Amino acid sequence: MRRQSTLEPGTRPLHSIGIYTADPDLDHEAKTLAAQTDLPIIRNKSHVETALILSHSGLSLARPNDLKMTGTVQVDFSKGAWKRRIKWVREERLVKAMGKKTLKSAGIIDLTGGLGRDSFLLAAAGFSVRTFERNPVLAALLTDGLRRASLQTATREICGRIHFTPGNAIDFLGTGEATAEIIYLDPMFPKTTSTAKVKKELQMIQHVTGEDQDIDTLFALALQAAGERVVVKRPKKGHWLNDIRPAYSLEGKTIRFDVYLNRSLAP
Repeated sequence: MRRQSTLEPGTRPLHSIGIYTADPDLDHEAKTLAAQTDLPIIRNKSHVETALILSHSGLSLARPNDLKMTGTVQVDFSKGAWKRRIKWVREERLVKAMGKKTLKSAGIIDLTGGLGRDSFLLAAAGFSVRTFERNPVLAALLTDGLRRASLQTATREICGRIHFTPGNAIDFLGTGEATAEIIYLDPMFPKTTSTAKVKKELQMIQHVTGEDQDIDTLFALALQAAGERVVVKRPKKGHWLNDIRPAYSLEGKTIRFDVYLNRSLAP
């Protein structure tokens, strides 16, 4: 049976993205979210290409009229896979890229928080993480995910080490007063990925974010502000940012972490 929200042939959604809730009890929360994101509230999912769906189980992102993009994207740190990653967090290449164990007490700035997964892993490893995300849709998803995780006994302490600020990290770094021992940067990857699951999620996010147009500027500012190192997440075969060779890289099957050391502090 055809989904009711599917558009009829030849029709187009009225909005590229909007906020939807099927529960009248959540109308007030929907209005608050609309004010924060500057997005319209829609009453029919056929009127939107991408929907922020608000329910009692949290906030999720969906493409309700795209039959090739089924499912939703939600920030949820309580799933079984996360329990396993938290248990073995010190084996994560991301954590190893941050340097020696003595640096664990140092602060990290995550300039491109996205859905907060890397920030969460770093916080699980014991780092204090200040996270930025400028896209209002991703920021709303991350805020919701952190709120729910902070209510869970297993993740409450981890969330306490994450200070999330919706907004553009360039504005923060551009003051010239922002410094941190370690700065982390995860630019938007190209559209090709290794698995259908990741590809579908990435495509859904790219419908919201578009391309990173100022990543070179952000990287240059990061190099100036980092006290000890800048860590950049890249596709395994991707080019170096700004064509600057890192001090070293940690490679996985599909991604690598390029590490740029502050030469005045490096041994």
